[in-house]
Amino acid sequence: MASWKDILDKETDLYPTQQALLLQFSQRLSFGKAISEQGVSLLVQAKDGHLLLSGALDSGHTGMVQKYEVPMNHPIQEMLRSGKPYTGLMDWEERTDTDITKESYHAYVYPIVDNGGKCIGACAFTNPVSEVYSSRYDEFMSIVSQTAFQGMLVPQLQQPELYEGISILDGILFFEQDGTILYANRAAKKLGDILGIDRRLQGTSIYSSTLKVGRIKKALEDRVGTIDEELYGDIALRQVMIPVVLGVKWKRGILVLQDKTELRKRDQELLVKNSVIKEVHHRVKNNLQSVAGLLRMQSRRSSSDDVKQALQDSIHRIESMALVHEIVSNFDEDYVALRSIIEELWRLLRQGLGASDQRIDMECIGEDMIMSSHKASYVSLVLNELFSNLFKHAFKDRTEGQVQVEVREVMSQENRDMLHIIIRDTGCGLPEDFEDTRQRRLGLQIIDNLVRNELDGTIAWASQGTGTVVDIWIHKGEEYARLSSR
Repeated sequence: MASWKDILDKETDLYPTQQALLLQFSQRLSFGKAISEQGVSLLVQAKDGHLLLSGALDSGHTGMVQKYEVPMNHPIQEMLRSGKPYTGLMDWEERTDTDITKESYHAYVYPIVDNGGKCIGACAFTNPVSEVYSSRYDEFMSIVSQTAFQGMLVPQLQQPELYEGISILDGILFFEQDGTILYANRAAKKLGDILGIDRRLQGTSIYSSTLKVGRIKKALEDRVGTIDEELYGDIALRQVMIPVVLGVKWKRGILVLQDKTELRKRDQELLVKNSVIKEVHHRVKNNLQSVAGLLRMQSRRSSSDDVKQALQDSIHRIESMALVHEIVSNFDEDYVALRSIIEELWRLLRQGLGASDQRIDMECIGEDMIMSSHKASYVSLVLNELFSNLFKHAFKDRTEGQVQVEVREVMSQENRDMLHIIIRDTGCGLPEDFEDTRQRRLGLQIIDNLVRNELDGTIAWASQGTGTVVDIWIHKGEEYARLSSR
């Protein structure tokens, strides 16, 4: 069936402001179900006399809106007309093409009124009828339902985070302004055992417990919700305090206790793991730089220009890999930003290969991406060879030039998510025998091998005007993510 918004617009005579009020309320049905541990439904009368109903799902979402034919003397119909709360048995009849199902519930139904005092809907808290029923049970569930309803109806509108992520697994406490606990669910009682709180809970004072309630009391007085995390020995509790205003002077509080101990342990373990990863990358970087230093010593001792050049090329390749490890050692995880590699690698190669009188500027545009250090090492080597070629060949006899590196996400003809890296320069362009040169030069062979075999991609070269354009397509897989567009 259609969404609440569409149905309210088509099936009712309600004004937009009234519809908005009901839509906001429907978003808190799962919250009401969690804190009351009852079935919670939103009821609205359609203009044709039928009843529109939607309940909260266990997943935390609002269920589909159902449309029922309900007699005009049904308690819900009477409640919608009178605008007065209803408590009692409620028979619910559901018809299908082949069968009629009849369910009975203990119901606590409260009207939802607009700013003018008109009843525009109702919220029903329901419990299946059982053999065990008493006036004490009825009084207790009435308090729970009323408090939960008020907590849903008069929310802290500027604090939506108060209502998120709450489930029946959390400890729930309702208490009066003087601290008397009216209701505690099973999860709260279990936490009470762990914290050394009086197991009775109900009827005792929340202010005399071992809970840290300083900010909770102030939140109730100021009518402003709070979220705190408190440590009780080895236990980490997230305390969500939601004030409930029942009148000018009368207040209640809803306290949600969420055990975050395991989550905090995992966070701590993750911090330790990340620290170890960063240290490993730092040491690998140092080792690579040591190897580069040894090669520099060997280069200085050699009398052969060819050997010097080969060693210098190897040094640049090693430094490009060391660069990735250095950047990752400053990240919290084993990932690195592609733009950081591009900009830092260009700076290093311009210092090592560019002439002092050259002004070759590089601009990086498009999307920034993060990738695993494993993939980033291959990309770094590819960029190292391409940038080195620019200084050695494209701008060899030039004092000025422009290089642009563009990164973007594309979809291939095979419907594969690809990363497209485009490198444009204003250099001398490709030589006429470029295809033959590609087969002979080690640097170009390294580029082809890494792109095709390690990065699962393709590469294309083309002269454009007075410069060259290199297009690299890399299969993204699951190791890439967009950071931002700059």
